[in-house]
Amino acid sequence: MSVFEEPTEGERRVWRVRDLIRSLATEWFSTGEVGELAGDTPVPRAVPADPLDGLRTAVLIQQVAAGQAREYALEARGAGVSWVEVGAVLGFEGLDEPGVSAFEHVAERGVRTGVRRESVSWTCASCRTRVTDTGPYNGHPSDVESGHADACARHRGEIAVWEQGAGWAAR
Repeated sequence: MSVFEEPTEGERRVWRVRDLIRSLATEWFSTGEVGELAGDTPVPRAVPADPLDGLRTAVLIQQVAAGQAREYALEARGAGVSWVEVGAVLGFEGLDEPGVSAFEHVAERGVRTGVRRESVSWTCASCRTRVTDTGPYNGHPSDVESGHADACARHRGEIAVWEQGAGWAAR
């Protein structure tokens, strides 16, 4: 963005998040604010007086956001969103296997030990059962998702699509 252009919606969102972090740092740690010059502009912006309070706030928000992102990714899977679509939102679009990258990213979240889970679970919005998902490693849907109800329309649809693509569809 140049000096004379309007900020983009994405830039406005970033500024809003930064303002929220600053505001929360002030609220949570009773730190004051000081004015700091930013970039080439002569207009100071407010920042926490103690940068460590800003850092503490940003780290807490980062940890909470990572957990929330994992929860939303699993809710999206339950709603029928593919791992590839989840991967696009997570920034893995353009990689060789964005769905696999998304699964592995989500399987790691929430584990402070750094150990990756072999599966994740979510509730299927179609059959309302808890499904264990071992990832999009090109297997038959029944091999990578267990727990769907026998009559689950979503799972049956995934199987039909997979079998069609594999040439297994009834002729």
